[in-house]
Amino acid sequence: MMQFKTLKFAGIAALATTLFTACSEENHAGVLTETESGTTIASLVKDENGKPVASAKVNLISATHIAARMAPIKTTTTDEEGKYTIDSISAGEYALQISNTEHTQSAYQTLTIEENNTDLQTLTIPEAKLEKNASLELGLNTYDLGKGDTLCITGTLNCASVGDNDVNTGIVTIRDIPPMEFTKIMLIKGASHDTTTRNVKWDFVPGEKLEVGSTIISITIPDDALEAAKQLNAPQALDSLIVPVTLSTRAKNPALLSSKGDTLPLYKVENDKNSSRYLTVLPSVKAGTDKFTVISSDSAISSKFITKAFAEAEKGKVIKGNEYHDAFSFGGNGMGISFWIDGAQSKTAQDTILRSLDNDRVFALETSKDTKMICANIYLRESKDTVNFSDYFYTRKESYCHDVLDGNRHHYLIFIYNNHIIVSLDGSIVNDTDTKFAFSTIPGIAVGSRNLEDLTVFSVGSFLIKNPDYGWERLHAWFSAYYIMQK
Repeated sequence: MMQFKTLKFAGIAALATTLFTACSEENHAGVLTETESGTTIASLVKDENGKPVASAKVNLISATHIAARMAPIKTTTTDEEGKYTIDSISAGEYALQISNTEHTQSAYQTLTIEENNTDLQTLTIPEAKLEKNASLELGLNTYDLGKGDTLCITGTLNCASVGDNDVNTGIVTIRDIPPMEFTKIMLIKGASHDTTTRNVKWDFVPGEKLEVGSTIISITIPDDALEAAKQLNAPQALDSLIVPVTLSTRAKNPALLSSKGDTLPLYKVENDKNSSRYLTVLPSVKAGTDKFTVISSDSAISSKFITKAFAEAEKGKVIKGNEYHDAFSFGGNGMGISFWIDGAQSKTAQDTILRSLDNDRVFALETSKDTKMICANIYLRESKDTVNFSDYFYTRKESYCHDVLDGNRHHYLIFIYNNHIIVSLDGSIVNDTDTKFAFSTIPGIAVGSRNLEDLTVFSVGSFLIKNPDYGWERLHAWFSAYYIMQK
């Protein structure tokens, strides 16, 4: 994090002979002298490579400068050697905002000049180093901004007025911001000119864009995602659909705000290399594109439907529950596990893809004996010692196998609700049956010998569970839409 460069110019007595010699030479970098009308400062401006910058513009402004209402106190430019001087500065709090002629790089320094009664004072001012400008994108509804309103970064030359295009996009942009951390902004309402000051903590990194408050993103539900649901004509057929969201944001605790005012929490996909992948849950689903505003929300509660999500679940990884439950629950609304698998045929029979941790009942996804299929196997823990249950072992009781390892990439989903199991392969239901043994909870899941892409552990809304009118068909339609959104 960048820190303010604060220079305090107090009345410091100095050795006259030494300082006078320094002031009489051509190199005035870092020299401060008290004149009859105030303080004179002199320093040097360099670029990122340490070379002097000629013709750089140096603006002396108040520490509380508002560019929409004030002009710089003094302005000068650097000479061919990158040097500049500004004289006749009275006591006060100031800032120096410096930019190159192309307005692509800038520097920022704050300084305090105190009253001084000595005849001569000197202080070395650190040279200014120009860095690539930063920029800001701020969602208008972060501070309820509208057309004609103005946003200013206090103590800088940076302001932006909200125009028609900003209203259409929902974003106002400020460019050419010096790389620095700023802590105050001013909002100016258009017609009334009423002002509001807000405390912020905006750290601008050289050459990067800081997204604050809100950004507009779109989520599109294609028509084919709803084909299975349309056949049901059932209410709530696809409510609470889990969908992926790609989002690059610096917002802390980002969430989505719908046009209806609903706040949708975002679940950050773990070990994502680009740190841009999230999941969210749409409370209602229709074909078409909806726009959402990205906001920073400390109050958004994590979705109960998303338990864990990984860009890649490495082999051998043990997965536990979320902050609500350490173990996974198969009761209530059931539990689903989905992932992409490359489909390369296994060289080992009964090679483990996934396996639940030891419990009275264990399920495992394993390759078949001919190594071409993935089988959902259910095991029961047994022991010859029926009193202490020592030396226990597992016996396979049921097996549901499907052609998956054909060399192609496939999406595999298994869902368990008590004693019911559903398997979906590439969005199509290939298994839907009751088992002899019911599951309630398991302590966790271990990934077997393969890395699994986009592994997600989830549950669904209670309205998707079997009912007298629709059986499991609503859940089947949900799985179809879920698969299409994962592609």
